[in-house]
Amino acid sequence: MYDLDKVIGLGKLGCAIAEQLTSYPEYRIYKIDSEIAERGSLSIGFFDNMENYEKGVDPEEVSVYLRSIKQSDEVLLILEGGEPISGAVLKILETIKDTSLNVLYVSPDRQMISEVQKRDDKICFNVLQEYARSGKFESILLVDKTKVEELAGHVPVNEYENTISYFISYVVAMINFFKHTKPILANPIKPASIARLVTYGVSSLEEDKKDINLLFPLSDVADIHFFYGIPKEELEADASLVKKIKEHVKSYKSEEVSTSFSVYETTLENMIVLCVAYSAKIQPLSS
Repeated sequence: MYDLDKVIGLGKLGCAIAEQLTSYPEYRIYKIDSEIAERGSLSIGFFDNMENYEKGVDPEEVSVYLRSIKQSDEVLLILEGGEPISGAVLKILETIKDTSLNVLYVSPDRQMISEVQKRDDKICFNVLQEYARSGKFESILLVDKTKVEELAGHVPVNEYENTISYFISYVVAMINFFKHTKPILANPIKPASIARLVTYGVSSLEEDKKDINLLFPLSDVADIHFFYGIPKEELEADASLVKKIKEHVKSYKSEEVSTSFSVYETTLENMIVLCVAYSAKIQPLSS
């Protein structure tokens, strides 16, 4: 689904994730925040609430900043819910509406934010899902920040923000890499065109780690595609790999859920198992 050569970070976390992607040469990065002084970024000014960001953002200024984005480009815009600057997202998306748009929405830890932030998160979360489901952009990739925290494990306080942004960016970059690399084995199944609500997940072929850990608790999943990145040495040495992969894929197949997979040779030290889950249903916010 993604051919991500253009990535827009909006707000603090959105810009942090976008910054992590600068280590991959295939991405052109844009960063938009309230008060950001970095070269090549856009500061849209500080407003005290979501509504004022929506009114105050200058579409012409945004259009000039994003002028190098062409109609043929695939674009990923990244933001975190609950940030007042999320009120600017629709005007920003409007300036690049003729491109192939995808949104990565990070849902914050709702037990750690104010009631106003909860309201803002709910509004933005629901509106962007409706836009995706109606086809106004290609998809919305949902990420629950608390799920990322669980998967990242314990980290020092001064490394927390960097760890969260790195984890999300790494999964995004690896799945995009797999999608644009020829697999050595695959049984691709195209998801339904209305299944535009998406999340990513991590898994394993190890017996005690085979469960899928989705980055968002996606409900009414219709399709899951698994990506197996396997070191060359392991591909050559383990004659049981195909059987293990098929058993893993089949274990998630049901009358409601279609499953598919692709296998890739990698230069990584260890096997990596990632997946994309698709749903056509509007998702509720986690409590």
